Amino acid sequence: MSHIRVVELAHDANGSLGLSIAGGVGSSLGDTPILVANLTSGGPAERSRKLKVGDKILSINGVSTDGMNHEQVVNLLKSSTDSITLQVTQGEQTQVSVSGRTSSTRGSTRGSTSGMTPEIPTVRTPTPQENNVFDDEEAPPQYKTITLERGPDGLGFSIVGGHGSPHGDLPIYVKNVFSKGAASENGLLKRGDQILTVNGSSLEGLTHEEAVNILKNAKGSVIMNVLS
Repeated sequence: MSHIRVVELAHDANGSLGLSIAGGVGSSLGDTPILVANLTSGGPAERSRKLKVGDKILSINGVSTDGMNHEQVVNLLKSSTDSITLQVTQGEQTQVSVSGRTSSTRGSTRGSTSGMTPEIPTVRTPTPQENNVFDDEEAPPQYKTITLERGPDGLGFSIVGGHGSPHGDLPIYVKNVFSKGAASENGLLKRGDQILTVNGSSLEGLTHEEAVNILKNAKGSVIMNVLS
């Protein structure tokens, strides 16, 4: 396990810590560790400069989060009106290129909610955590660079999410990989993968339609950074 950091946070005037969490036993993400999913701009968590999206929360005020469900952790975060002490850790993450070379990097997973701690809403398709990334609780998310060659059957996958979606402001996720198309032929893109960039353009904060247009307009070799 990587170095454990101790972070002290105080609620703001609205009673918020300025962070969102994901995961927990029995959550829609599967049985996963508690992760920092998002930091509210200008909130206590961001101002502390000690928390990063993707950090795993090990304990809250000395109480271990191991084995807790999402709601229990939310209640624990809300239980203190004064300062809260978190123990967190961030594991090394491996970026795998299509050529097979690997490099160690610290990536960031983008959360889908702002404010305190609502769980990331998902449509009923496997999320990154459901794709067995967290079968071993210590395994970090995998960041991959995938190159798809657009052919007559197109890129061959559909997406969900986006800013202002029916489930809230979500990242862009792969909904389905079709049996025909570049994604199926390549074999690296999976349902539930979060698409971070397309040909160097970030999808962060884009609506569903904007993300669809970027993918539709990408010709030839389409290079995507994804969180799997």
